[in-house]
Amino acid sequence: MAEATLREERDGIVALVGVLNFGSVPPIWERLRQIIRRDSSVTLSLREVRQSNSAALALLLEAVGLARACSHRLVLEDVPQNLVELAELSNVTSLLGVARND
Repeated sequence: MAEATLREERDGIVALVGVLNFGSVPPIWERLRQIIRRDSSVTLSLREVRQSNSAALALLLEAVGLARACSHRLVLEDVPQNLVELAELSNVTSLLGVARND
């Protein structure tokens, strides 16, 4: 199974690192959920995501939904192009606040 990690950096920045797939997303979600509930403002960087699939998109949608439910701020940075395209196909780009970087 490919691994992914969630690394808390400075000033509310959290980095997702590795491969986000059906095996790696559930433990990442548990930790990310705690961070979103705890912090009123989180920036989630996906710069170091090497590979992702629809499980990663589900993770991001859940994270955005939780942040909204908690009245917290969540910003997604450096979303991989394949996830942006998957969001477009799923008609959820506006929910994620991401756009194609063409």
